[in-house]
Amino acid sequence: MSSADSQGQRIQDNCEIIWGKGDYDIDTETDDYLSYWSLVRKDFGLEFGPPLTMTGLCNSSEHAVRELDRMLGVWARQIQSGQPMTKALNLEVFGGPNGQNKAVLEQFLVELEKRGTDSA
Repeated sequence: MSSADSQGQRIQDNCEIIWGKGDYDIDTETDDYLSYWSLVRKDFGLEFGPPLTMTGLCNSSEHAVRELDRMLGVWARQIQSGQPMTKALNLEVFGGPNGQNKAVLEQFLVELEKRGTDSA
């Protein structure tokens, strides 16, 4: 099994841990061939569901897939732990490639807390 095959299987396995058994479409997209993102959708056979999650912008398609693999791995381990999602884990999962969006996400979570909105 190649590294890409094992990465793809790991992504599928983590999707099942997070969203349950089923088929998932993993896609990497770009609009300009400079910025790429990967996303996950439920595969219903003849159509796909809405995006379940997506990465932040990455500088290559390979980077976007690695970022998706990283995000889903952290998220799946958190679910398997049985512990609630903490703010720190939210930032780790959704903070973007190399944590580049953590500051913005942290400000957003603070604003949600101020407004009394549940962030989970």
